[in-house]
Amino acid sequence: GERAMVVLSVRAEAAAALAAAIVCSSRLVLPIAPAIAADGAAIASCLIQKAPGALARCVTDPVCAANLLCIQTCNDRPDEATCQIGCGDKFANQVTEAFTKAAVTDKKCVPQRPDDGSWPVPKDETLVPKFETTVLEGDWYISAGLNKAFDTFDCQLHRFEAPSPTTLVGNLQWRIKDPVAGTNFVTRYTLQTFEQDKTRPGILYNHDNEFLHYQDDWYILGYKGAYDDDKGKGGYVTVYYRGSNDAWDGYGGAVIYTRDPKLRPEYIPEISKQLEQVGLKWSDFTETDNSCNAAETRLEEIEADLVFVEGKVASALTTFDQELIKDVSGIEKAIESEVLSVERELEKDVVAVEEEVSSFTKRLQTLFSRSNQ
Repeated sequence: GERAMVVLSVRAEAAAALAAAIVCSSRLVLPIAPAIAADGAAIASCLIQKAPGALARCVTDPVCAANLLCIQTCNDRPDEATCQIGCGDKFANQVTEAFTKAAVTDKKCVPQRPDDGSWPVPKDETLVPKFETTVLEGDWYISAGLNKAFDTFDCQLHRFEAPSPTTLVGNLQWRIKDPVAGTNFVTRYTLQTFEQDKTRPGILYNHDNEFLHYQDDWYILGYKGAYDDDKGKGGYVTVYYRGSNDAWDGYGGAVIYTRDPKLRPEYIPEISKQLEQVGLKWSDFTETDNSCNAAETRLEEIEADLVFVEGKVASALTTFDQELIKDVSGIEKAIESEVLSVERELEKDVVAVEEEVSSFTKRLQTLFSRSNQ
Protein backbone atom coordinates (compact mmCIF):
# COMPACT_ATOMS: atom_id res chain seq x y z
CA GLY A 1 0.00 0.00 0.00
CA GLU A 2 0.98 3.67 -0.12
CA ARG A 3 2.07 3.59 3.51
CA ALA A 4 4.02 0.35 3.36
CA MET A 5 7.63 0.60 4.51
CA VAL A 6 10.63 -0.68 2.60
CA VAL A 7 12.41 -3.79 3.86
CA LEU A 8 15.23 -3.43 6.37
CA SER A 9 18.47 -2.00 4.96
CA VAL A 10 20.98 -4.75 4.14
CA ARG A 11 24.17 -2.83 4.92
CA ALA A 12 25.28 -1.87 8.41
CA GLU A 13 26.67 1.42 7.16
CA ALA A 14 23.32 2.37 5.68
CA ALA A 15 21.59 1.25 8.86
CA ALA A 16 23.94 3.40 10.92
CA ALA A 17 23.41 6.43 8.72
CA LEU A 18 19.66 5.98 8.97
CA ALA A 19 19.95 5.38 12.69
CA ALA A 20 21.70 8.71 13.02
CA ALA A 21 18.57 10.32 11.66
CA ILE A 22 16.19 8.80 14.20
CA VAL A 23 17.03 11.63 16.54
CA CYS A 24 13.76 13.36 15.80
CA SER A 25 10.53 13.74 17.72
CA SER A 26 7.70 16.01 18.72
CA ARG A 27 8.65 19.31 20.30
CA LEU A 28 6.83 18.21 23.44
CA VAL A 29 8.89 15.08 23.63
CA LEU A 30 12.02 16.89 22.44
CA PRO A 31 12.53 17.89 18.83
CA ILE A 32 15.73 16.47 17.42
CA ALA A 33 16.73 17.50 13.91
CA PRO A 34 17.73 14.68 11.54
CA ALA A 35 21.32 14.88 10.40
CA ILE A 36 20.28 15.50 6.82
CA ALA A 37 23.35 17.37 5.63
CA ALA A 38 25.88 15.54 7.76
CA ASP A 39 28.42 13.05 6.42
CA GLY A 40 26.51 9.76 6.61
CA ALA A 41 29.65 7.65 6.29
CA ALA A 42 31.32 9.52 9.16
CA ILE A 43 28.25 9.07 11.34
CA ALA A 44 28.09 5.37 10.51
CA SER A 45 31.77 4.89 11.31
CA CYS A 46 31.38 6.72 14.62
CA LEU A 47 28.35 4.64 15.62
CA ILE A 48 30.07 1.37 14.75
CA GLN A 49 33.22 2.29 16.66
CA LYS A 50 31.80 4.19 19.64
CA ALA A 51 28.24 2.93 20.09
CA PRO A 52 28.08 -0.59 18.60
CA GLY A 53 25.80 -1.99 21.30
CA ALA A 54 23.24 0.82 20.98
CA LEU A 55 23.34 0.53 17.20
CA ALA A 56 22.84 -3.24 17.24
CA ARG A 57 19.92 -2.96 19.66
CA CYS A 58 18.32 -0.27 17.48
CA VAL A 59 18.48 -2.11 14.17
CA THR A 60 17.22 -5.32 15.81
CA ASP A 61 14.36 -3.69 17.74
CA PRO A 62 11.06 -3.63 15.78
CA VAL A 63 10.13 -0.08 16.83
CA CYS A 64 13.58 1.44 16.43
CA ALA A 65 14.03 -0.34 13.09
CA ALA A 66 10.60 0.89 11.97
CA ASN A 67 11.74 4.42 12.75
CA LEU A 68 14.68 3.92 10.40
CA LEU A 69 12.43 2.51 7.70
CA CYS A 70 10.00 5.39 8.07
CA ILE A 71 12.80 7.96 7.83
CA GLN A 72 14.09 6.33 4.66
CA THR A 73 10.75 7.03 2.97
CA CYS A 74 11.21 10.75 3.67
CA ASN A 75 14.30 11.11 1.47
CA ASP A 76 14.12 13.87 -1.15
CA ARG A 77 10.62 14.94 -0.17
CA PRO A 78 9.86 18.69 -0.06
CA ASP A 79 8.90 18.26 3.60
CA GLU A 80 11.78 15.89 4.38
CA ALA A 81 12.60 17.29 7.83
CA THR A 82 8.93 17.41 8.92
CA CYS A 83 8.44 13.87 7.62
CA GLN A 84 11.44 12.60 9.61
CA ILE A 85 10.22 14.33 12.77
CA GLY A 86 6.84 12.66 12.23
CA CYS A 87 8.57 9.27 12.13
CA GLY A 88 10.00 10.01 15.55
CA ASP A 89 6.51 10.74 16.84
CA LYS A 90 5.05 7.51 15.50
CA PHE A 91 7.82 5.11 16.46
CA ALA A 92 9.22 5.85 19.90
CA ASN A 93 10.28 3.57 22.75
CA GLN A 94 13.07 3.15 25.30
CA VAL A 95 15.44 1.56 22.77
CA THR A 96 15.04 4.54 20.44
CA GLU A 97 15.58 6.96 23.31
CA ALA A 98 18.67 5.11 24.52
CA PHE A 99 20.13 5.07 21.03
CA THR A 100 19.46 8.79 20.58
CA LYS A 101 21.23 9.59 23.84
CA ALA A 102 24.23 7.44 22.91
CA ALA A 103 24.52 8.77 19.35
CA VAL A 104 23.93 12.43 20.10
CA THR A 105 24.92 13.24 23.68
CA ASP A 106 27.26 10.51 24.92
CA LYS A 107 29.33 9.74 21.80
CA LYS A 108 28.57 12.89 19.76
CA CYS A 109 28.35 10.91 16.52
CA VAL A 110 25.61 13.20 15.20
CA PRO A 111 26.70 16.84 14.85
CA GLN A 112 24.39 19.51 16.18
CA ARG A 113 22.35 21.31 13.56
CA PRO A 114 23.25 25.00 13.99
CA ASP A 115 20.78 27.84 14.45
CA ASP A 116 19.93 29.13 10.96
CA GLY A 117 18.01 32.16 12.18
CA SER A 118 14.58 30.83 11.17
CA TRP A 119 13.19 31.49 14.65
CA PRO A 120 14.81 34.67 15.97
CA VAL A 121 14.45 35.90 19.54
CA PRO A 122 11.55 38.42 19.59
CA LYS A 123 12.26 41.99 20.58
CA ASP A 124 11.20 42.95 24.09
CA GLU A 125 8.61 45.44 22.82
CA THR A 126 6.67 42.62 21.11
CA LEU A 127 6.09 40.85 24.44
CA VAL A 128 3.45 41.48 27.08
CA PRO A 129 4.72 43.94 29.72
CA LYS A 130 3.01 42.09 32.57
CA PHE A 131 2.28 38.40 33.04
CA GLU A 132 1.83 36.01 35.95
CA THR A 133 2.00 32.25 35.49
CA THR A 134 -1.28 31.95 37.41
CA VAL A 135 -2.97 33.17 34.20
CA LEU A 136 -2.42 29.69 32.74
CA GLU A 137 -3.63 27.68 35.74
CA GLY A 138 -6.15 24.97 34.90
CA ASP A 139 -6.98 23.17 31.65
CA TRP A 140 -5.94 24.78 28.35
CA TYR A 141 -5.96 23.50 24.78
CA ILE A 142 -3.62 24.28 21.91
CA SER A 143 -6.39 25.23 19.50
CA ALA A 144 -4.11 26.48 16.70
CA GLY A 145 -0.45 25.96 15.81
CA LEU A 146 2.10 27.17 13.28
CA ASN A 147 4.78 24.48 12.93
CA LYS A 148 3.20 21.36 11.43
CA ALA A 149 6.00 19.20 12.81
CA PHE A 150 5.42 20.20 16.43
CA ASP A 151 2.26 22.26 16.98
CA THR A 152 -0.79 20.75 15.26
CA PHE A 153 -1.45 17.41 16.97
CA ASP A 154 -4.98 16.37 17.95
CA CYS A 155 -6.24 16.54 21.53
CA GLN A 156 -3.57 18.85 22.92
CA LEU A 157 -4.93 19.22 26.44
CA HIS A 158 -2.43 20.81 28.82
CA ARG A 159 -3.08 21.01 32.55
CA PHE A 160 -1.10 23.76 34.22
CA GLU A 161 -0.33 24.50 37.85
CA ALA A 162 1.39 27.63 39.15
CA PRO A 163 3.21 26.89 42.42
CA SER A 164 4.17 30.57 42.45
CA PRO A 165 3.44 33.65 40.29
CA THR A 166 6.77 33.01 38.50
CA THR A 167 6.69 29.19 38.11
CA LEU A 168 4.57 27.10 35.77
CA VAL A 169 4.26 23.29 35.71
CA GLY A 170 2.50 21.69 32.75
CA ASN A 171 1.15 18.16 32.41
CA LEU A 172 0.96 17.94 28.62
CA GLN A 173 -0.84 15.41 26.45
CA TRP A 174 -1.38 14.98 22.70
CA ARG A 175 -2.35 12.24 20.28
CA ILE A 176 -0.46 10.48 17.50
CA LYS A 177 -2.61 8.81 14.83
CA ASP A 178 -1.99 5.20 13.84
CA PRO A 179 0.40 5.63 10.89
CA VAL A 180 -1.29 2.76 9.02
CA ALA A 181 -4.98 2.83 9.84
CA GLY A 182 -5.21 6.52 10.61
CA THR A 183 -8.15 5.95 12.96
CA ASN A 184 -6.78 4.62 16.24
CA PHE A 185 -4.33 6.72 18.18
CA VAL A 186 -1.69 6.72 20.89
CA THR A 187 -1.75 9.37 23.61
CA ARG A 188 1.61 10.84 24.62
CA TYR A 189 2.35 12.58 27.92
CA THR A 190 5.16 14.70 29.31
CA LEU A 191 5.79 17.07 32.22
CA GLN A 192 7.50 20.43 31.80
CA THR A 193 8.45 23.17 34.26
CA PHE A 194 8.95 26.83 33.36
CA GLU A 195 10.53 29.71 35.28
CA GLN A 196 9.79 33.33 34.48
CA ASP A 197 12.55 35.74 33.45
CA LYS A 198 13.43 37.95 36.41
CA THR A 199 13.13 41.24 34.50
CA ARG A 200 10.96 40.40 31.46
CA PRO A 201 7.70 38.77 32.60
CA GLY A 202 6.74 37.82 29.05
CA ILE A 203 9.48 35.15 28.85
CA LEU A 204 9.27 31.67 30.42
CA TYR A 205 12.23 29.25 30.45
CA ASN A 206 12.12 25.45 30.47
CA HIS A 207 15.81 24.66 31.08
CA ASP A 208 18.07 22.24 32.99
CA ASN A 209 16.66 19.08 31.40
CA GLU A 210 18.86 15.99 31.47
CA PHE A 211 17.83 14.24 28.24
CA LEU A 212 19.81 15.82 25.38
CA HIS A 213 20.07 18.96 27.55
CA TYR A 214 17.00 20.32 25.80
CA GLN A 215 15.55 23.72 26.61
CA ASP A 216 12.50 25.67 25.40
CA ASP A 217 11.95 29.41 25.75
CA TRP A 218 8.39 30.75 25.61
CA TYR A 219 7.63 34.33 24.56
CA ILE A 220 4.14 35.59 25.49
CA LEU A 221 2.91 37.85 22.69
CA GLY A 222 -0.55 38.49 24.13
CA TYR A 223 -3.33 37.05 26.24
CA LYS A 224 -6.85 37.48 27.53
CA GLY A 225 -7.33 36.20 31.07
CA ALA A 226 -9.72 33.37 31.90
CA TYR A 227 -13.43 34.14 32.13
CA ASP A 228 -16.73 32.30 31.78
CA ASP A 229 -19.71 33.41 29.71
CA ASP A 230 -22.73 31.95 27.95
CA LYS A 231 -20.45 30.57 25.22
CA GLY A 232 -18.32 28.56 27.64
CA LYS A 233 -14.81 29.12 28.94
CA GLY A 234 -13.14 32.21 27.51
CA GLY A 235 -9.52 33.30 27.40
CA TYR A 236 -6.44 32.78 25.25
CA VAL A 237 -2.63 33.02 25.35
CA THR A 238 -0.41 33.54 22.28
CA VAL A 239 2.97 31.79 22.65
CA TYR A 240 5.98 32.04 20.33
CA TYR A 241 8.74 29.59 21.24
CA ARG A 242 12.26 28.66 20.27
CA GLY A 243 14.51 25.94 21.65
CA SER A 244 17.77 24.06 21.58
CA ASN A 245 19.17 20.63 22.38
CA ASP A 246 22.31 18.59 21.68
CA ALA A 247 21.17 17.83 18.12
CA TRP A 248 19.38 20.99 16.99
CA ASP A 249 19.92 24.59 18.02
CA GLY A 250 17.22 27.07 17.05
CA TYR A 251 13.99 25.13 16.33
CA GLY A 252 10.75 26.99 16.94
CA GLY A 253 7.06 27.59 16.36
CA ALA A 254 3.99 29.28 17.80
CA VAL A 255 0.73 28.14 19.38
CA ILE A 256 -2.54 29.61 20.60
CA TYR A 257 -3.81 28.33 23.95
CA THR A 258 -7.55 28.57 24.70
CA ARG A 259 -9.72 27.32 27.54
CA ASP A 260 -12.31 26.06 25.07
CA PRO A 261 -11.24 23.21 22.78
CA LYS A 262 -11.92 25.42 19.73
CA LEU A 263 -10.56 28.90 19.09
CA ARG A 264 -13.20 31.62 19.19
CA PRO A 265 -13.30 33.62 15.93
CA GLU A 266 -13.54 36.94 17.79
CA TYR A 267 -9.98 36.44 19.12
CA ILE A 268 -8.41 36.16 15.66
CA PRO A 269 -8.08 39.90 14.79
CA GLU A 270 -6.12 40.74 17.96
CA ILE A 271 -4.07 37.54 17.73
CA SER A 272 -3.20 38.42 14.12
CA LYS A 273 -1.81 41.79 15.23
CA GLN A 274 0.31 40.10 17.91
CA LEU A 275 1.74 37.66 15.38
CA GLU A 276 2.53 40.39 12.85
CA GLN A 277 4.85 42.02 15.37
CA VAL A 278 7.17 38.99 15.15
CA GLY A 279 6.81 38.52 11.40
CA LEU A 280 4.19 35.75 11.48
CA LYS A 281 0.83 35.46 9.69
CA TRP A 282 -2.36 34.01 11.10
CA SER A 283 -3.11 32.52 7.66
CA ASP A 284 -0.14 30.15 8.16
CA PHE A 285 -1.68 28.63 11.31
CA THR A 286 -3.69 25.40 11.47
CA GLU A 287 -6.59 24.93 13.87
CA THR A 288 -6.40 21.64 15.76
CA ASP A 289 -8.98 18.96 16.54
CA ASN A 290 -9.49 18.86 20.30
CA SER A 291 -12.66 16.78 20.34
CA CYS A 292 -10.60 14.13 22.17
CA ASN A 293 -13.09 11.36 21.47
CA ALA A 294 -12.42 8.22 23.50
CA ALA A 295 -12.38 5.65 20.70
CA GLU A 296 -10.83 3.04 22.98
CA THR A 297 -10.21 2.46 26.65
CA ARG A 298 -6.67 3.20 27.84
CA LEU A 299 -5.92 -0.54 28.04
CA GLU A 300 -7.33 -1.19 24.56
CA GLU A 301 -5.29 1.74 23.25
CA ILE A 302 -2.06 0.29 24.66
CA GLU A 303 -2.86 -3.21 23.40
CA ALA A 304 -3.73 -1.91 19.94
CA ASP A 305 -0.49 0.03 19.81
CA LEU A 306 1.53 -3.05 20.75
CA VAL A 307 -0.19 -5.11 18.07
CA PHE A 308 0.60 -2.41 15.53
CA VAL A 309 4.25 -2.02 16.48
CA GLU A 310 5.09 -5.68 16.98
CA GLY A 311 2.90 -6.91 14.16
CA LYS A 312 2.67 -4.53 11.24
CA VAL A 313 6.01 -2.82 11.85
CA ALA A 314 7.95 -6.04 12.38
CA SER A 315 6.58 -7.28 9.06
CA ALA A 316 7.58 -4.17 7.11
CA LEU A 317 4.06 -2.79 7.54
CA THR A 318 2.38 -5.27 5.23
CA THR A 319 -1.27 -6.21 5.67
CA PHE A 320 -1.64 -8.77 8.41
CA ASP A 321 -4.16 -11.58 8.64
CA GLN A 322 -4.89 -13.46 11.87
CA GLU A 323 -2.39 -16.24 11.22
CA LEU A 324 0.46 -13.79 10.73
CA ILE A 325 -0.38 -12.00 13.97
CA LYS A 326 0.02 -15.34 15.76
CA ASP A 327 3.48 -15.67 14.22
CA VAL A 328 4.73 -12.37 15.69
CA SER A 329 5.73 -14.04 18.95
CA GLY A 330 7.97 -16.48 17.11
CA ILE A 331 9.55 -13.68 15.08
CA GLU A 332 10.32 -11.69 18.23
CA LYS A 333 12.04 -14.70 19.83
CA ALA A 334 14.19 -15.07 16.75
CA ILE A 335 15.04 -11.36 16.89
CA GLU A 336 16.08 -11.64 20.55
CA SER A 337 18.36 -14.55 19.68
CA GLU A 338 19.91 -12.55 16.86
CA VAL A 339 20.50 -9.54 19.14
CA LEU A 340 22.48 -11.67 21.59
CA SER A 341 24.51 -13.13 18.75
CA VAL A 342 25.30 -9.70 17.33
CA GLU A 343 26.33 -8.24 20.68
CA ARG A 344 28.63 -11.19 21.45
CA GLU A 345 30.40 -10.63 18.16
CA LEU A 346 30.62 -6.91 18.84
CA GLU A 347 32.38 -7.56 22.14
CA LYS A 348 34.96 -9.70 20.35
CA ASP A 349 35.69 -7.42 17.42
CA VAL A 350 34.11 -4.03 16.72
CA VAL A 351 35.40 -4.10 13.16
CA ALA A 352 33.12 -7.09 12.45
CA VAL A 353 29.94 -5.15 13.29
CA GLU A 354 29.09 -4.23 9.72
CA GLU A 355 29.37 -7.81 8.50
CA GLU A 356 27.39 -9.17 11.46
CA VAL A 357 24.52 -6.68 11.19
CA SER A 358 24.32 -7.26 7.46
CA SER A 359 24.12 -10.99 8.04
CA PHE A 360 21.46 -10.48 10.68
CA THR A 361 19.43 -8.27 8.36
CA LYS A 362 19.34 -10.95 5.69
CA ARG A 363 18.23 -13.53 8.25
CA LEU A 364 15.54 -11.16 9.53
CA GLN A 365 14.27 -10.60 6.01
CA THR A 366 14.13 -14.37 5.53
CA LEU A 367 12.08 -14.71 8.72
CA PHE A 368 9.62 -12.06 7.56
CA SER A 369 9.48 -13.62 4.11
CA ARG A 370 8.63 -17.01 5.57
CA SER A 371 5.99 -15.54 7.88
CA ASN A 372 4.35 -13.83 4.90
CA GLN A 373 4.08 -17.06 2.92
